[in-house]
Amino acid sequence: MIDGIRRGFRAIAIAFVVATLIPLLLGLALSVPTGRVLGLIASTLLLQANAAFVGLSLGLNPVFVLAVMTAVELGVVLAIYEILDVFAEQSERVKRFTESTEAKMERYPILHRYGAVTLIVLPALPVIGLYSSVVIGWLLRWNKLQSIFFVTLGWILVTTFLLLVALGFVRVVI
Repeated sequence: MIDGIRRGFRAIAIAFVVATLIPLLLGLALSVPTGRVLGLIASTLLLQANAAFVGLSLGLNPVFVLAVMTAVELGVVLAIYEILDVFAEQSERVKRFTESTEAKMERYPILHRYGAVTLIVLPALPVIGLYSSVVIGWLLRWNKLQSIFFVTLGWILVTTFLLLVALGFVRVVI
């Protein structure tokens, strides 16, 4: 129990440092007002990749917006993984479920080995988005580093696309 609480605080610390402190320090280094950086961080947490529109409406540089949003994404992803690992260690029900999933995934070696690549697409999907894509990668027991890499790559791609839409370089026909 104590270990679970300690790791819960660790997840919060990871999220704070990567998702908040790093963007704030970057903003300070680039003379970006703290309120705008905090607004972009909060928007990213709430709106996910759609926060690109908020960042540009705040008058922020698109590269800065992408960097801050990626830091927020990475902090959240790392914290979610940490929390999920704590649940797997503390809960017998979750532990049994993950063991069952691992056994099923062994029947599909290609999916087990290359399945994490599919996480590139998930952050762009409206229903799934960033948070669910992390849980899916974790539940299917895909390699953690690969999953983080592909979720982050998908995040960067969708955020870049939305920045290009917001800047008028890409037109979306509805």
